[in-house]
Amino acid sequence: MARKERRKHRRASLEIPLDMKDLGAGRKTAKATTVNLSAGGFYCKIPFHVPVLTKLKVSMSVPILDADGRQEDHAISCEGMVVRAVPEKPDPKVKSYEIGCFFTDIDSYDRLIIEQYLAEKAE
Repeated sequence: MARKERRKHRRASLEIPLDMKDLGAGRKTAKATTVNLSAGGFYCKIPFHVPVLTKLKVSMSVPILDADGRQEDHAISCEGMVVRAVPEKPDPKVKSYEIGCFFTDIDSYDRLIIEQYLAEKAE
């Protein structure tokens, strides 16, 4: 039996630099680059383990075209929650972890900017 797709947003393999801060007790920070991005969240690699359900503060810049057709960066600051961690548990042999993060608090305009950016990349 085929699994039903649960994603509501298109995603694309795009590398966007991220700054992330763990909003939990650990308060770790990390720089990362997305493996893929959607208006609903992202998937990236980071150098340390982050458990599922961890809340993150995320900052990124998405390139957009201004009214004159020149490219500029649109800064996005939002919050997300880790919904996938690979491997699931810390492992001293692992040098890089992968996480999937769902946006829990993102401005609707910022979400629209991401959607437009993804649409441009799909063309």
